Amino acid sequence: MTITTSQPRPAWLSGRPDHIPSMPCCPPEAGPITDQEVAAARERLRGASLAYTDQPVTAEPPLICPRAGQKVILELYSGVAFPDRCRANGCPYCLPINARRRALAITLAAPERMIRLSWVARSHEEDVCDMASIRIKRTRQALRRMGLDPGEWCWTIEKNPKETGYHAHCLQVGGFIPQDLLQEGCRRGGAGFPDIRYIRRKGIWTSRYGLKGFGADGYGLKSFRPNGNAAEALAINNGRLEHHTPSFYMLDGEVLKVRDMERAAVAALNADNPKAFLAVRREDVERVIADLDLRHRLIVDVNQRSVNAMRAFR
Repeated sequence: MTITTSQPRPAWLSGRPDHIPSMPCCPPEAGPITDQEVAAARERLRGASLAYTDQPVTAEPPLICPRAGQKVILELYSGVAFPDRCRANGCPYCLPINARRRALAITLAAPERMIRLSWVARSHEEDVCDMASIRIKRTRQALRRMGLDPGEWCWTIEKNPKETGYHAHCLQVGGFIPQDLLQEGCRRGGAGFPDIRYIRRKGIWTSRYGLKGFGADGYGLKSFRPNGNAAEALAINNGRLEHHTPSFYMLDGEVLKVRDMERAAVAALNADNPKAFLAVRREDVERVIADLDLRHRLIVDVNQRSVNAMRAFR
């Protein structure tokens, strides 16, 4: 019997996010974006691919996890085996997969608006992530003092390609924040110039866009302007994929831990296409696949453990 060992490529990894010319990733700090600048950006990007825009990019990940043990991950329904992985953000193989799982969790939280804060940290500051978090916190405090509920936020910090500082891509769950009041909140919080807009394109695309620096967009770039990579993105964010306010990951009125939100998102993704993953030794794969009764018992066991895990945080 031939054992197939390949990288998982579920449907939600397909596609690529489009660049958003009217929401620049790296706006100038001297002033707000003008209509003329937006029009010029659109003209430059017409017919160009994402590979040639000012975006953090990721190199091709290794084919297998360099830290993986001798086991493989067997999908019991299909009999397909995948390479095992260490699941650490510091691993170049596991980081993009972790980012895609996190993107699923963010999507399940149902964010309603995208926010770009243009200058949350300066180039000369030592702890970029800490200073960005302080300015975002001050911005949210300023909005509350103005009588607005900023809602729940999830954000990732990115470097401006022109070395002018760092910006943040945020996703918001909650009430409407007028652009002018958000700008005043950013002025008080020292977070630069904001851009906020309603998310019209629902689904995983929006979440992947915020985590694109970690490879969450699910594709490799053949050519690019070298202004960032996944390791640098991880360092900028102090080893984290994203940052969020305490109640961002809420499902059916209950706040979940981020790992539990990921599990719930994966379970929802596979609701119409049952999956049962089990770590086994390589030498046991053929025996498990060939024994239908054993596979059935293992599927029941894996599903029961998944149900128990889901009940643990419900």
